Amino acid sequence: MDIAASWPVPPQALPDIYPAKIGGLMMSAYEEVLGGQKFALALHQAGLEFAANKVPDLPFGAPARIYQALEEIYGEQTARGICLRTGRVMFRRGLRAFSGILGLSHRGFRLLPPAQKVLRGMDLLAWTLNHYSDQRVRIEKCEQEILLINERCPHCWELEKSSPCCQLPVGALQEGLAWACSARQYTVEEITCRAKGDPSCTFRVKSKSSA
Repeated sequence: MDIAASWPVPPQALPDIYPAKIGGLMMSAYEEVLGGQKFALALHQAGLEFAANKVPDLPFGAPARIYQALEEIYGEQTARGICLRTGRVMFRRGLRAFSGILGLSHRGFRLLPPAQKVLRGMDLLAWTLNHYSDQRVRIEKCEQEILLINERCPHCWELEKSSPCCQLPVGALQEGLAWACSARQYTVEEITCRAKGDPSCTFRVKSKSSA
């Protein structure tokens, strides 16, 4: 069942743009994880020059260029760990920025049963990514798991890798699930990735009780 299909994507969305509204959250998260000097080095390596508090609309592949720069500087394993931590920080910052708009702080949402809260939260995440960037995201419920499917993922845009590499969204989903359920009751795994030739980046959220 395609849950997010009913959410419209605004026709005025700019093509191939990762907007400052979301990019600013990501860059400030990277700066928090790396520290100012290492953050500036990563941006320079990626060919991006700006301050974390003055992020412009970015080329769509900018997040992928930052990941590639981190891999070149620190190696694959460390780069993926940095992105995972950055995703967690980005979720916390995004929660402060978007909770009022999305109703996440509303009492009705907070009182939902955990499974419904997770499903509703992922539905809203898909809407946010579709609304504020040129990503194309949908949510599918498949028996004991939920799939977030991104057909235009900026985190691996034009990269070629032998295994899934979009750890920043994995980290953001992990933190979101921990916040929604007040405990780590779910696992998150990227099971397909455009960087390795798949048609989409697919993130599987699965209840540990169903494993």
